[in-house]
Amino acid sequence: MRGWKAPRHGVEKACGDYSGILDVTIYSTRFGPQDIAPEQRWVCAQPMPGFEAMREFALLRQTGQEPFIWLQSLEALELAFLIVDASCFGLRFQPPTDAEFSGFDAPPSVLVILPYKPGDVLRVHRLAPLLFDVAHARFVQHVYEPEQVSGEGLWAGSSGAWPDAAVQARIVQVPYLVKPAARVGSRKIGCESGSTFP
Repeated sequence: MRGWKAPRHGVEKACGDYSGILDVTIYSTRFGPQDIAPEQRWVCAQPMPGFEAMREFALLRQTGQEPFIWLQSLEALELAFLIVDASCFGLRFQPPTDAEFSGFDAPPSVLVILPYKPGDVLRVHRLAPLLFDVAHARFVQHVYEPEQVSGEGLWAGSSGAWPDAAVQARIVQVPYLVKPAARVGSRKIGCESGSTFP
């Protein structure tokens, strides 16, 4: 289900002495309904292999899941990819020299392969990072040759380098929703999160 246009939703964007009202679209995602403003939409500049029809996305950061970010499709709302700064997995890429990648200068991000069972190691798509052009709100998935990538792709720890302030402004912040713990008698059963990460 695609998002629906909110009628003049009261989201204000200050600009000097002027405060304008922005139109937003509300999308029903795995994290619940999300207001996505125009400047928070990203365009996939070249089709992603296997997902050629998906061109519009948003970056969602759920509280408590830092440094991970969800790349949420705005066309197929059941589709979201988990991404993270490539440096968190110790990966470095040779900068692309093709003119078509001019402007894609934000630090590369990699797609995280979610583990199948507890205890499995987080893995990433080592040779196919996402490159972001923040100024034009677009990204591409670029496939590298093995010799153009250094690092093993093993978790190296969180990096404070990405996302920078320019990217932060284009990320939808999602609060961590915790449902009250179920109780049977006085025994606490547990809490459930609004997401399934990871």
